[in-house]
Amino acid sequence: MYQWHEGLWQYFRLSQQQGRFHHAQLFHGPSGVGKQELAKQLAQAILCEQHQQLTACGMCKSCLLIAAQTHPDLLCIAPQGQSISVDAIRELADFVHHSAQQGGRKVAVIANAHKMTHSAANALLKTLEEPNTGRYLLLTSDDLSQLSATILSRCNKVQVTVTDPQHAQQWLQNMLPQEQVFPWLTHFAHQPLKIAMWFNEGVFEKVDLLYRFACGIKASHNFNQVQGILNDHPELLEVFCVFMQQKLKAKLLEGLSYQAYSEGQAALNQFMSDTRQILGLNQSLGLNKLMNTIKNIIE
Repeated sequence: MYQWHEGLWQYFRLSQQQGRFHHAQLFHGPSGVGKQELAKQLAQAILCEQHQQLTACGMCKSCLLIAAQTHPDLLCIAPQGQSISVDAIRELADFVHHSAQQGGRKVAVIANAHKMTHSAANALLKTLEEPNTGRYLLLTSDDLSQLSATILSRCNKVQVTVTDPQHAQQWLQNMLPQEQVFPWLTHFAHQPLKIAMWFNEGVFEKVDLLYRFACGIKASHNFNQVQGILNDHPELLEVFCVFMQQKLKAKLLEGLSYQAYSEGQAALNQFMSDTRQILGLNQSLGLNKLMNTIKNIIE
């Protein structure tokens, strides 16, 4: 269990004891806070033979089946490509309505539920509207705005956040190099698992280079290296823009005019919008234009 999840577990256990545990739990919050892991652990606690305290014992048959990823009463659904299809949700409906094979309870986990197609979301509504005893749905989402109001109204919404950055720092301290200082970590202290993923996948140093490039943009000459990183890791584009935004804010505090700051912010917003929406956008040209705009503004 992550330290920042402890308060949520107290809430779950209390609601279980008071008979208020909702059949459909929707975990929402930014990426990198452990929503999927929370759903997985809660599913195991619900299915455990010692489920009365909502604590998985780790030793019963149910827990061992989950550890082996062969539990017949646990169904996990995740996007295939960019979306969750209606067929996947229909499979969930069939799963829920069939008898349980172990202990009488069944759990379905839907990761990134906001990626359901419109048809899939409509199909899920039928299951949410007619809950069966002993059937639980655990959904996760990075973006509630992409889920319909009808689905939101039928779920117990649980916000998953890192309320105390010290919890994240303590968790990360044994993983990251202790002899170096990374000022940019504070920008992602509320997303510790994202930092851990960057480190484990060998992306951490690339993020650090993007930060150093943004900080020293006036004297930077390694534009091609930055472009290569963003081509290989397009998911870091937003991270890079966060660093550029922080650079603009720092210059504003140093005396940059608000008009110039606004022009730089508008250029950043336009670049991100174009990158997301224009198919086949020449990212190199767009990034070069952005860099020139920012340089001219802060000179």
